[in-house]
Amino acid sequence: MKITRTDISLLAVPLRRPIRTSAHDFSHAHTVLVQMHTDAGLTGLGWCFAFEERKAAALALLAEDLAALYVGRDPRAVRDNHAVAWKDMNFLGHAGASMIALSGLDTACWELAALAADVPLYRHLGGAKIRVETYASSALWLDRSIDALAAEAQELVADGHRAMKVRVGQADFMKDVERVRHVRAAVGPDITLMVDANQAWPESVAIRAGREFEALDIFWLEEPVFYSDIEGCARIAAALDMRVATGETSYGSAAMKQHLDARAADVLMPDLQRMGGITDYLNTCALCAAYDQPVSSHLFTEASAHVLAAQPHGVMLEHMEWWEELFSDPLIVADGAIVMPEGPGLGLTLAPGAVAKFAA
Repeated sequence: MKITRTDISLLAVPLRRPIRTSAHDFSHAHTVLVQMHTDAGLTGLGWCFAFEERKAAALALLAEDLAALYVGRDPRAVRDNHAVAWKDMNFLGHAGASMIALSGLDTACWELAALAADVPLYRHLGGAKIRVETYASSALWLDRSIDALAAEAQELVADGHRAMKVRVGQADFMKDVERVRHVRAAVGPDITLMVDANQAWPESVAIRAGREFEALDIFWLEEPVFYSDIEGCARIAAALDMRVATGETSYGSAAMKQHLDARAADVLMPDLQRMGGITDYLNTCALCAAYDQPVSSHLFTEASAHVLAAQPHGVMLEHMEWWEELFSDPLIVADGAIVMPEGPGLGLTLAPGAVAKFAA
């Protein structure tokens, strides 16, 4: 079986719940959709994105350039194909736009390998979990009023979620504490809550805020300080009894190893596109296993679910609904978990007309 061509489409997917955090204010996910075709009639899917259309257009050009390297190759040789692309990226480097562009191609190639084996991707990766614990992450933004936060949290519970993340990161962190306290009161003690500061605080503030959140039984504090301040994050993790999660802004498994070596967090959360796709995400998971470190995910729920379903030390898949409208069979959340699809590959089908509907 050989790869014959790859179609790259630039889409503007509207967000059902626009984003406002301490770092972002956006209404669309400008998405580069990858459809990798073979001479056996199989098509693998992958995608990457940016919040600005011009940046997504640049990613599409890079993806088209890398896609040419895959033509004529056997998609089942996923790691060999990744190595060819990796070498080609040497000039631009293994971080930033080139890694993001690679991620869609690598994910599509992994799906083709699972499709060829006629098994779900997570089983192709050696996994057997049919449910993966998840948390709702596409709501509870900073621009919500306290009443809106409480109502939204209750809606998430009604939708089957048993865990959810609240955005924090205000200069006056006690305002954040009050907002989280209202969410806790709205959902009760049995719902798991996380908070995400989106790198907003200096180290001293993050520690003080974390101690306040501990009283509200918060599962983790995410990205408390700027992503490159690994030593500062390690000091925060050591100072708090609650978990600290980080890693989503780092590129590649080599960078994730720096977090592990520094004991910068209690949970690492690789971002699929900053890992350059599933291949290096798996490398990071292997490192986490060696360090006895729990591993989570960031965005890209549909593909990341398959990776975490194959990790004994995988915890709390991030559930983002951003790309659900692209598919006629989106993932199902039931009683706090993703029900893993049993169809081959990613178990997804592009909805008829979706590419045309969202074409940028």
